[in-house]
Order: sequence, then structure tokens, then C-alpha cells
Amino acid sequence: MLIVDQSAESREVLCALLARSGTSSIEASRAAEAVTLAEQLRPQLIVLDADSDSSVERQALRELTATARRTNTPIVLLGKITGAEIAFDPSELLAKPYHYGQLIRRIESVLEQRRAAAA
Repeated sequence: MLIVDQSAESREVLCALLARSGTSSIEASRAAEAVTLAEQLRPQLIVLDADSDSSVERQALRELTATARRTNTPIVLLGKITGAEIAFDPSELLAKPYHYGQLIRRIESVLEQRRAAAA
């Protein structure tokens, strides 16, 4: 699983919670870094915090979502986003503020749907 968030603390907490359930994860602080990781490692899911005012970061978000679409990788999107910023329908959208328990349940739901579709 690929966790993309500018906040090191948020990434650390989520990775620790996922590790408790046996899910390994990799981290990226920027969408541009995440694009490379997503292309190389093909994660089973991307958790993406999309709150950024930087035009460079928004462009990288578009590239990341295009990569996810191309590789059929679901995205759980955190925050808010408009169609003008990214032309991609996330698997799940979780508005901020959120609780980590709620996020973990969304992640598990998306992964379960993916497993069921593959069966």
C-alpha cells in the first residue's frame, strides 16, 4: 500500500495502524515521489492526501491518478478535490477531519471489493 501525505506524522501513524493488521506500506511525502513508487512497485491501493495549493503538486497529483487508472490501482482520497483539479473518480473519498478508525475501515472495504472482483 502506498501512503501519500505531506505530514510525516500522519504517514507514520497510518503505517503503524496498517502494520498491526499485517499490511505493509510504503510512504511518499509528495505526489511526484509517489508517481515513481506507484509505477515501480504497483501497490494494491494508494491512500492520497490531496490537500495542496501548489500548482506543481496538483500536476503531480494528476500524474499519480493517471498512473493509478492505468495500473487499475484503487485510490482512497483524503480531503477535498474538484473535477477540474483531477479527472479521476477515487474508489473512496474521505473528508477531513477524519478518524483513523474510519480510514482503516474504508481501506479494508476497498481491498475487500478488489478481492471479490478478482475472484
